[in-house]
Amino acid sequence: MDAFWKDVKFGVRMLLRSPGFTATAILTLALGIGANTALFSVVNGVLLDPLPFPRANELVTLYENKPNFKYGSISYPNFLDWQRNNRTFQSIAAYRPDDFTVAGAGNPERVNGVMVSADFFPTLGVQPMLGRGFSADEDRLGGKPVVLISAGYWKRNYGSARDIVGKPLTLDGKDYEIVGVIPASFHLDIQNFRTSDLYVPLGQWNDVIFRKRIVAMGMDGIARLKPGVTIEQARADMDSVARNLASVYPEDDSDVGATVVSLKEKMVGEIRPYLLVLLAAVFRAVNLVCKCGESDARALQRAGSRVCDSDGTGCEPDACDSTTADGKRSPVGLWRRARTDTSSLGHTSSAEFAAGELSSC
Repeated sequence: MDAFWKDVKFGVRMLLRSPGFTATAILTLALGIGANTALFSVVNGVLLDPLPFPRANELVTLYENKPNFKYGSISYPNFLDWQRNNRTFQSIAAYRPDDFTVAGAGNPERVNGVMVSADFFPTLGVQPMLGRGFSADEDRLGGKPVVLISAGYWKRNYGSARDIVGKPLTLDGKDYEIVGVIPASFHLDIQNFRTSDLYVPLGQWNDVIFRKRIVAMGMDGIARLKPGVTIEQARADMDSVARNLASVYPEDDSDVGATVVSLKEKMVGEIRPYLLVLLAAVFRAVNLVCKCGESDARALQRAGSRVCDSDGTGCEPDACDSTTADGKRSPVGLWRRARTDTSSLGHTSSAEFAAGELSSC
């Protein structure tokens, strides 16, 4: 234990003797640790943590697989047939982005929104914090105009009033009834979907082109696997469904398949290699800096712990200044003198000069 405390005291003394080196080492370690911690937090949150949905491993995204386009949008008639004919999903939902001009909650404004099928939030396992979601009867042409609002929109425009359910809201000149509030914890960012302020039933959209099988208007799907079903089984099932549709509607679906990919993979698959490369680069850089610092510290320790006789006949341990009371010189002193005396020695470096002075030790 005595040796340990002697080493500690010696280390502190040497660090105090070289404040510049000490400050550089501490700053380097602090920056390295901070960078590694920050980047690992990002990698952990994006790649390692599960998605914020119940049984998130069961969630998959759905797209039409078209020639040269694996993640194509789905036509609404095909989505309805996928929903009816599959055998591997608990539920399938669809969504497409839209914008609305809103009146009835202050000055008119343009607000981001999403059209979603009635099963969208139940499929994700998201429950409104107030009110209810959409019913199947509301998710069709002629259904009652209803809207779900986000918690942020509710707070900004209604002051978080608890009686918000049932209040009217005018979207694009049409009156809707607010039936629920989506919690602030809901976040989803995938192809054709962004967390928005307004959600309306997809099936009420009366655009004629939207209902043509050959046309896909920015609509994608999301589904939840049945318990015990693998994603490979779901892909095989959807391939069968797509082939059957191609035989029934050859003019529209002859070259249309189905793409099934896990929600986690779709969200992070494209950025995973970049994050891992960045994490490895930062770790490698910090590791190199620490090794350089370790080498410098060892050199400093050796320099401070060896003292040479002035006549060059021997060396013995000491940790004092560059010149001792009995005339001995330490390598630290030689190094310092080397740095000032080599200016007149041509190309001879201070390291070479110091090495020559110490060769007799």
